[in-house]
Amino acid sequence: MRNKIKQPINKLKQFFVSNKRRIIRYSGIALIVIGVFILIWPLYTNFIMVRRERAVLSAWDEDIMLTQGTTTGEESKGGNQDNPEPILEIKVIDPEKKLPFKISIPSIDVEWLVREGTDRATLKQGPGHYTGSALPGENGTCVVAGHRTTYGAPFNRLDELKKGDEIILETAGNEKFTYIVTDQEAVIPTDLSVLKNTDYPSLVLSTCTPKFYSTRRLIIYARMFENEK
Repeated sequence: MRNKIKQPINKLKQFFVSNKRRIIRYSGIALIVIGVFILIWPLYTNFIMVRRERAVLSAWDEDIMLTQGTTTGEESKGGNQDNPEPILEIKVIDPEKKLPFKISIPSIDVEWLVREGTDRATLKQGPGHYTGSALPGENGTCVVAGHRTTYGAPFNRLDELKKGDEIILETAGNEKFTYIVTDQEAVIPTDLSVLKNTDYPSLVLSTCTPKFYSTRRLIIYARMFENEK
C-alpha cells in the first residue's frame, strides 16, 4: 500500500526536478500576466465608466433642453389643434425632487451625474447623494460621495481643490447652484461630524484618501454663493 502511494509521489518529484527551469519560467510569466491584468483592469473599467457617463450626461442635457422646450397650459395637455406637437416625457429625472443632479467642478475638469444613495451599487455608477442630506440649493448640508480611483474615478483629483474654487450643481428643473470651496480636511471613516447640518446651503464632498486606500476620508467643504435660474 505504501509503495502504491510512494510511486506517484516520486514520479511527481522527478517531474518537478527535471522540469524545474521550465516551471519557474512559466510561473514567472503567469505572475507577470496576472500583475499586468491587475494594473490594467482599473484603467479599463475607468475608461468604460467615463465613456458611459459622457453618454449619460449627453442624454441629460438633451432631456433638459426638451423640458425647456415643452409647452404649458392647454397646449401641453392637448397640443395646438392647427399644429399638433408630441408631448415629451422625462423618465430618468425628477425636477421636483432635484434628483438626480449634475455636479461640475471646472478647476479639476469634473462633470458627473449624482444619483441618490451611497451604497456600493450606486457608487459604481458615479457619485452618490447621501440620503437624508439637503438637496441642491436647500438650507443644510448636501453630502456627495464618490470613488477616488475606481469606477470612473469621479473624485480622483478632489485633493487639488483650493479655497475659492467653484462647484456647480444643476438640477433637472433648470436650477443652477454655485458653491464655493471653503476648506478641506482628512478624517477617519467613522467621523460623522462632517455630515452635520448647517443653517445655510452648504456642500460636502467625500472620497477616500490617500489614493488606493480607504484608511481616511478626504472632505471638501463648500458654501453656496449664488442661485441662478
